[in-house]
Amino acid sequence: MEREELDLLLDGARRWFAEHGPLSERVARFREGHHAPAGSWAALAGLGWLALPLPEEADGFGASAGACFELLRLAGRDARPEALDLHLLLAPLLVQLAPELAPPLGAGTLRLAMADLQPDPEGPRRDAEQLSGRTGALLGAEHATHALLPLASGGLALLELAAAGVSREPARWVDGRATARLQLDRVSARHWPGQAGQAIDRAAAALVADASGVFEAAFELTLDYLKQRMQFGKPLSANQALQHRMAEIFCDLQQALALTERLAQEIDAEAAGPWPTLPVAKSFVGRRVLRGVGALIQVTGGIAVTEEYRLTHWYRRLHLNAQCFGAAEAQLNRIEVRRQLLAA
Repeated sequence: MEREELDLLLDGARRWFAEHGPLSERVARFREGHHAPAGSWAALAGLGWLALPLPEEADGFGASAGACFELLRLAGRDARPEALDLHLLLAPLLVQLAPELAPPLGAGTLRLAMADLQPDPEGPRRDAEQLSGRTGALLGAEHATHALLPLASGGLALLELAAAGVSREPARWVDGRATARLQLDRVSARHWPGQAGQAIDRAAAALVADASGVFEAAFELTLDYLKQRMQFGKPLSANQALQHRMAEIFCDLQQALALTERLAQEIDAEAAGPWPTLPVAKSFVGRRVLRGVGALIQVTGGIAVTEEYRLTHWYRRLHLNAQCFGAAEAQLNRIEVRRQLLAA
């Protein structure tokens, strides 16, 4: 995809997000939950976004991970409830494993949710070609037609949520998005050995891209607030202590954006992985990005923790991004320090 084409797509995305249930409207209805509007997936397919990462031979655009990350940053800024992040990163893997899934993925008739790996005894287990057991909460459960389940054996299962033997326990994430846990009773599912690790890493990379957009939007909102809020006849932005605090947060933001860009480059260079920047970037989300937005809340004051203000909703979303598909501590243990230093 050429840069000019990508810029046109991103301009269209900004307008679409502003016109179709923007975050400010969803914040006003937070107690009802952050639900994906009916028909939104069909709209995303009509815009061509769902075919963005699919190969050209499968009637996709063959866009790079970098292009997908730019769209996900915009989706993160608006805290979109649809699991567009999972789709853009996991669709290429699914098409590689099962090429016949490309048309329904591009048309939005196959919509993905994904559970994190559950190594405990109650987690889903595979007997022959069937799954039994209980899953963790699904990211992207609302309006999903299929669920991806990483198994403790290292395999990756794809099951239809409407299949016999699947029962759902509805719940809500901390940021208001709908989720569900599944109870499986001898459910037939497709299975690919040894693919769980790559699926989890791709989902984690998607959350890194989303988190960078969230952090960027939260910083800009707070900076505007400090410029407009007056105290003792001067804007808060004139306060030197606040300037130092915002400068430190700005440095964290630039590091997050740089790590996201480098991660996209690694995915484009080696689609199957490993991606050395992934554990660094994902742990950065769980440590520095969360701390940075927490500092923005402190700078803003009491209004920042109210349900009527966008900042608290971004903060809750970041907690989800930080914990799913490898929390900071687990990712830090994956960093190969010697390899990183030699590569540098």
